[in-house]
Amino acid sequence: MTQEERSEETRGRILAAAADSFARQGYDVSSVDDICRLAGVSKGAFYHHFPSKSSVFIALLGAWLDGLDQRFVAAQAQGGTVPEQIAAMARGVGDIFRVAGSSWNILLEFWAKAKTEPEVAASMVGTLRRYQAMFEALLQRGVSEGSLQAGDTGLGAAVLLSIVLGTLLQGLLDPQRGDWGGMLQRQLAQVMTCMEGRTS
Repeated sequence: MTQEERSEETRGRILAAAADSFARQGYDVSSVDDICRLAGVSKGAFYHHFPSKSSVFIALLGAWLDGLDQRFVAAQAQGGTVPEQIAAMARGVGDIFRVAGSSWNILLEFWAKAKTEPEVAASMVGTLRRYQAMFEALLQRGVSEGSLQAGDTGLGAAVLLSIVLGTLLQGLLDPQRGDWGGMLQRQLAQVMTCMEGRTS
């Protein structure tokens, strides 16, 4: 194993240990010492890869979002109309509901810490704005292709983002209630039906 490979392996162990610690006992209770112990690394190794506990926290958020982004890109790559692409994106988020398990607890931690940690807040705000811009671009493309009628694509994007975030939050807080992934798909399908271009 090369030095670069060993470094990446160490970084991966730190991230996995941090994810486990944050999910089990929360961000505030988890310490760098806890993470190092779980990962089997020294504090020097930790600080070689991450300057702070919040930086490893943000790296976990980035990794989680990378997975979500890959699903969104795959959904758009399938082609079809914009409503069909949004339906495929909703199915991708629904799949995440089924496989995420305890890692959802970390998402609640992200939201909570965004109120008190400026670095986390900046990352979350940037993420929200990026997704709103993505939804707005999709809706504009739908208007251009004639599959959607949306007078204010910025407002429509805000509605889509609110539905996704609201459903995620409900699913996190009340996972036993039902199929939240399916609920998200039905909600977005309803919005698309309201926005679909009609010729009659």
